[in-house]
Amino acid sequence: MKKYVRRFGPNLKASPHSLRHAFASHLLTEGADLRAIQEMLGHVSLSTTQKYTQVSIKQLIEVYDKAHPKA
Repeated sequence: MKKYVRRFGPNLKASPHSLRHAFASHLLTEGADLRAIQEMLGHVSLSTTQKYTQVSIKQLIEVYDKAHPKA
């Protein structure tokens, strides 16, 4: 994996965990079901998968703050 990451930049840091996190976040952002994401990631507990919803909520707030005229 390191070999492929280096192609994008020598100072870029990525790990299998960061790729899993990005994958789950993108799925959630695009409307995927949380249970489906849980199954794809192999999480036993839904609460583990729900951590990704917190990231999505933060992103939503940031986008809203930037776009809303009275933000």
